[in-house]
Amino acid sequence: MVRAPLPLGPKLWRLCLGLLLIALSLPACAQDQDAPSQDEYRIYEAVFGLMNRIPKEDPYVGIFSLTLNTKCGSEAGPVPLLNGCSFFWQKPDTADSVKAKLRGSNLNVSDSTWSDFEAKNAESASLREPISTPWRHKLIPANGPAKDTYPIDLGVFISRVGFNENKSEAILYVLTTSYIRKVPTTGDYFLFRVDKNGHWQGTNRLTYITLGQDQ
Repeated sequence: MVRAPLPLGPKLWRLCLGLLLIALSLPACAQDQDAPSQDEYRIYEAVFGLMNRIPKEDPYVGIFSLTLNTKCGSEAGPVPLLNGCSFFWQKPDTADSVKAKLRGSNLNVSDSTWSDFEAKNAESASLREPISTPWRHKLIPANGPAKDTYPIDLGVFISRVGFNENKSEAILYVLTTSYIRKVPTTGDYFLFRVDKNGHWQGTNRLTYITLGQDQ
């Protein structure tokens, strides 16, 4: 897990808000090779269902309307970056070393699932409503003006979903920027598998990045 301690309090708030405003202020690139499938939306709604213990009454969450991608610098488009590159893996990590870390932390992701994850996340794709969540949310447009103020408690940036060949296993990455005191900004990998009843169940998660936990 990558830990990057940052100054706490108002500076952390500015960092989190900065990620969102930087993303909003950059021009949206035409990156949509293909839109997320209905199967991917089922995983999105399953992972949002796990995020049901936000320590604030009636939280309001902003979901960024473009998925994350694996690029660096200006090629990444309007999605947020850490140290100039993707949140998925930070140097010296690579896609292969992160896969090894996932397997070492009981996220025993298959080769086909990880290959699909890498391929799909080479480019960003646009999200659309309806998206079912356990909290109030707003889908924040990628080309929205930076001057807009979104009174959100959490900002959520998600990846495309990687599946294995028979779509019984899925993996995705969720970056959650927090504006709630004592709730850190995190980047998490989630692994899902289909249960005997044909429903997607979260089997494990790895918190890969933690930024500025306020104690």
